[in-house]
Amino acid sequence: MTLRVKNNVASVNALRNLSRNQDALAKSLERLASGQKINRGADSPAGLIISENLRSQVAGIEQAITNSEFSISMVQTAEGALTEVNNLLIQMRQLALAAANEGANDTNSLLALQNQIRNGLESIDRVSASTQFGNKTLLDGSRGISGVSNDPNITFVGATVDTRSSPVQGFPVDVTQVPVKAQVASEFTDSQAEELILSISEGGKTITVVGGEEETAESFAGKLAKEIDAANLDLEVIFDSDAESLLVRHKEFGSRHSFQVTTSKADVLVEQADETTAIENGADVVGTINGEAATGDGQILTGNAGNRFTDGLSILFDGDQIGQFGTVSVAQNALVFQIGPNPGQRVSVALDSTTSSALARGVSNESGFKSLADINITTARGAEDAINFVDAAINQVSEIRGELGAFQKNSLESNVSTLRITAENLIAAESSIRDTDIAQELAEFTKSQILTQTAAAATAQANSLPSPALRLLLGET
Repeated sequence: MTLRVKNNVASVNALRNLSRNQDALAKSLERLASGQKINRGADSPAGLIISENLRSQVAGIEQAITNSEFSISMVQTAEGALTEVNNLLIQMRQLALAAANEGANDTNSLLALQNQIRNGLESIDRVSASTQFGNKTLLDGSRGISGVSNDPNITFVGATVDTRSSPVQGFPVDVTQVPVKAQVASEFTDSQAEELILSISEGGKTITVVGGEEETAESFAGKLAKEIDAANLDLEVIFDSDAESLLVRHKEFGSRHSFQVTTSKADVLVEQADETTAIENGADVVGTINGEAATGDGQILTGNAGNRFTDGLSILFDGDQIGQFGTVSVAQNALVFQIGPNPGQRVSVALDSTTSSALARGVSNESGFKSLADINITTARGAEDAINFVDAAINQVSEIRGELGAFQKNSLESNVSTLRITAENLIAAESSIRDTDIAQELAEFTKSQILTQTAAAATAQANSLPSPALRLLLGET
């Protein structure tokens, strides 16, 4: 064995191992203290990249969950107000029914009922104007889809969240077929009215009128109109004494509304006697909106699903000529919610105006009412029409509530549930990559601790190896 004093290789080796074991011990302590096995890029470059992406996704999902829960609160605020609007409308329907009891009401009673109706309308307007979430009003129409036409024959009815805002000039409306009511007419003389048996069926109800031996055409037409009104059939009777003609037609436009006629004499309204004839000559409006296809239902023309601009846009046509009828301007102000962790993961809901002037538009009536705001129950006809308007308003508000309920349940609450499951799985994935396995790390820590102590002892022994050479130089034995 040679004796060297300049380089103590054994000591250098021991120091190297001591330093390596101390580094391993320090890393184990860091992992145990932080709970993470990746604390810097050098610990695992690929693992760090994957882990940071997962952490970013989890943070986005957690914010999306918060957004959805916040949005649910807004929807619940709107529906709570709509519940009160529904209650007011139900009370107004009771008032209209009371006013329709013509035989028991006097002028003062009708005026009192009308005042209550007016108070109800004011309450509806107040709820619609004052319902807010923060500083954002919800039911005044500013968070929905509004529209206006520049032609008296065209009335904006509604739209959906898929309807685009129109340009400044609006969407042009072109009508190629006007809506028609199902109707039947024929010559009707006194001789035809005598001993005539006429049956008419509509809406599942049937009335029969029998003419007397000396029945006149005019008196028979009056009896027919009276029976139709009593049975509440949606039909109207028009007798022209000068032309000696009788017309029976449906009150509603469109191909869905029809009726049946049976007569005991040929050529009275229908050609064949004693045969039931279906009167199905009503027609729906046909046309386009902004040059895009639309589907007619009576007087209502609605843009087809999938249209680029007019998907869901509905207008009411009240003209009797074909051609281009002005334009409809649409402003899309639907509420947009960010409910996902990534761009484009948004949903929309429109909150239409529930003011009295926006409810029950386009309801057919004989009193000249344009909307719920116009109803007047001081006459029997007005009371009857008011009931139809209130029913339409109840249906409209109920549909809004149904849409909000479906939006809350299917778009928001289900989204929260899905995001929570996704977040749980992503957190588990990120944990498997980045979190410290305490049991494993304690074993590594114990090993590094023992090796460090061993290396320190080896270093001390290695440092004593040159001592014999020193004693030899000093002449010591």
